[in-house]
Amino acid sequence: MPFPPGDMVAAFGRHLHFKSLEQALLDRHPEVADQVRFDDTSRLMHLKVTLSAGRSVALAQVRMGFSTVWCVMGRELDSEPSVWPLDTPDEVLVDALHAVASARITGRAVSSPWRWNESEPSDMTELADLLDSRGMRVRRVAAGNPYFASGPRHAAKLDVAGRDDGCFVEADFPDAFVRVSLKPALGWLVDVHVPEVEAWGRVDLAWNLWGRTLPAPGVPRADASVAEIVDVLGRGLKAWDLEVSVGSAGRDGPDWLDGLDVGLDELVEDSAPVDGRGSLGPRQLTDSVLDQLTSCGFGDLEEGDAETPIRSQAFHIEWHNRAKNLSTSEVQRLNGLAAAAGDQVPKRLILITTAGISRPAADFADMAKAFVFCVDPTTGRLMGLNSRAREVRLPDTDPAGQNPEPW
Repeated sequence: MPFPPGDMVAAFGRHLHFKSLEQALLDRHPEVADQVRFDDTSRLMHLKVTLSAGRSVALAQVRMGFSTVWCVMGRELDSEPSVWPLDTPDEVLVDALHAVASARITGRAVSSPWRWNESEPSDMTELADLLDSRGMRVRRVAAGNPYFASGPRHAAKLDVAGRDDGCFVEADFPDAFVRVSLKPALGWLVDVHVPEVEAWGRVDLAWNLWGRTLPAPGVPRADASVAEIVDVLGRGLKAWDLEVSVGSAGRDGPDWLDGLDVGLDELVEDSAPVDGRGSLGPRQLTDSVLDQLTSCGFGDLEEGDAETPIRSQAFHIEWHNRAKNLSTSEVQRLNGLAAAAGDQVPKRLILITTAGISRPAADFADMAKAFVFCVDPTTGRLMGLNSRAREVRLPDTDPAGQNPEPW
């Protein structure tokens, strides 16, 4: 007897998985047992909970771009989908389906955290709940589930939050679009997109909380509660005293680097000016770097002299102008120079290089709480080479390109 073809085996495997999901739904939520249906006869295999008047909520695997995802969705054209990775546990999938179906049955909003496409309560879901209670429209929550569907229903696109984005909430305020992030290394960050200038700016969160500016971007998670963050947000754009730099990093230039082993030749090839101009002069380069670092939240940097182009009480700024990628030993040596540069306490390292960096060197820089950036000498743009430096970046998304209204 010939072995069945691969597509038949795959289809049978999906059938068994959906039967397992059906049983899990019945076991975990027996109150909807009479409304549960598994359909493997239609073009799209799905598990659904029937409602009334021909309505239903279904769980299915769907294609979004080049990816296949789990999707919980209603048949109504204005229903917003809940999108989950393929490796999502079965109990999470059936609980998500049940949460949406229960909301439709009772006529209430989907309960938190499921309404934010999250399976567990977190700082982000608490933040979203508080903003929603104040009348703000929360567009997206990314914590345990990085997946999000955007665009029109007939041409939905999958948006996946990056590792360096951390956890975040995005919401519409009366005069701005706001992203509140919780980064692994930096803590709380608040970034604002102002439509009048079509640019992102960073709120000095420490100043708004305590009346003092911190030398590095971010406020440690343990130092500010979710309620305190919401209170700052409630004051609005004018109270934040936001300075927006239209030419700041993350906009109008090369993307911040995703990889670590990157050399100068690749950077110049990707970002050289089309008119063939050479490198910026020393003052232009320094001004560009200082403007970007300040815009990203480094609070105690100031212009220096020819010997020390940028000064700081908390950081030692090293400029590395060689083509060879930085090794671990070189970063360790420079970090030692930074520590020794402090009068009372060791300084931390900000390294500006025209080269790349090895992965072990980047790991050491993270451990030493250093920031390593590559600067493109032709444009002055900074690009993060270790995870701390990449966390610093301003968002590079255009809120207008996201789905402006619920499905």
